[in-house]
Amino acid sequence: MLGTAFRNCVKLALPLALAATGLAQTPAMPAQSQTPSTPTASGTPKIEDRNAFIVVGITVRTNNAKEASGQGEIPQLWQNAMQNNTLDAVPNKADDSLIVVYSDYATDNTGDYNYTLGYRVTSADKIPAGMVSKTVHAGKYAVLTSEQGAPQQVVPALWQRINTMTPQQLGGARAYESDFETYGNIVDWGNMQMTAHIGLK
Repeated sequence: MLGTAFRNCVKLALPLALAATGLAQTPAMPAQSQTPSTPTASGTPKIEDRNAFIVVGITVRTNNAKEASGQGEIPQLWQNAMQNNTLDAVPNKADDSLIVVYSDYATDNTGDYNYTLGYRVTSADKIPAGMVSKTVHAGKYAVLTSEQGAPQQVVPALWQRINTMTPQQLGGARAYESDFETYGNIVDWGNMQMTAHIGLK
């Protein structure tokens, strides 16, 4: 189990760092039902109104410049989570889909933000030591899904596509309140798909 988890986190560490690099290049859950959309790769975002929900997991405070430098916090967060099976302790999981929440933005994509890896929960009454709860804000989100393939290719490619989109193409200006990624049920860590949900004003 430990060996498999460690290999999985190693496969994810590089793409996640690259995804953060893509975020640094940006120029200046379910719609009212709580059922996630079926992922389909597309260049045109789907606009959804989402209810607020809570994610419990582990978090770091970072910024895109740090992640792009190769000295970032995100790969280590994933490695620690997978190697130690930390997220197994999350109580009241709503499902088994890994979620990453970007929140508490200091400014915009150039400032610090919190990066939280965890699971959506039905209740945050009991949060294990070392974990936090983050609320994903209700509101309008642009939803884009990556191609399916190697994570070191498809994750940064999706963010790079998002970062080149104008507010008109994205469906609105970014709110920088909460953004999140969903990874679904990952069967093959070398052939996966990610969906990005970008909060809009």
